[in-house]
Formats: sequence, structure tokens, C-alpha cells
Amino acid sequence: MMSWFLIGAAVLHLFFMAAELFPWSLPVLLRAASKKLPDGEPFTDAQGKLVATIVHNAAIYNGIVAGGLLWAALGVDSATSVARVMLMGAAAAGAFGTATLKSPVTAVQAMVGIIGLFLV
Repeated sequence: MMSWFLIGAAVLHLFFMAAELFPWSLPVLLRAASKKLPDGEPFTDAQGKLVATIVHNAAIYNGIVAGGLLWAALGVDSATSVARVMLMGAAAAGAFGTATLKSPVTAVQAMVGIIGLFLV
């Protein structure tokens, strides 16, 4: 029963990831999101691009959660195994963030994940 719940939760996170990753650069979604701002003004092009990039990065974290849940659903209970999955997620999120946000912080995140994989 628990495995099916974990699989269901993982599938939901995969849907969240897809919803955040793919369509966010569409003008209709950016207009809808900008209506939530206090002044209700639409995003400028630069703001829209930044918002889409940030939401895309959030999608990667939903993918990591989905991967961890699926791994848990498989019944692998080794702490080392769980650590590997999470470190792979950290490395992937850091690499994606570095490529999209051009942030040294996300580069450090990727490096920690990669180094951790070699140490585990």
C-alpha cells in the first residue's frame, strides 16, 4: 500500500515538474502570473524571462522529489543508496541552475553533489 502511495506522489511531482518546466515562457502564463503582483502590471520582458527561469529551476526540485519517492517505493532502504539519489539530484539541480541562472551558488551545489557521489 505504501509503495503505491509513494508512486502516486512521485507521479504528481512529475506532473508539477512538467507544468513548471515547459510552458512558463508562454506570454499567457506570464500575464496570468503578473496579475498576482500587488500593482497588477504585466511583467517586463526581462522580468518574464527571470520568472520563467526561476520556475524552471523549481521544476528540477520537483523532479528530484519524484526520483526520491520512486526510489523509496522500490523499497531500497540503504542509507548509502538514498544518499546517492539525493546527491545525484543535488548535482543535477546545481548544473541546471548554473546553466540557467548563471549563479556561482548553484555551481557550488553541483560540485558538492558530484564530490559527494565520489565519496559515497
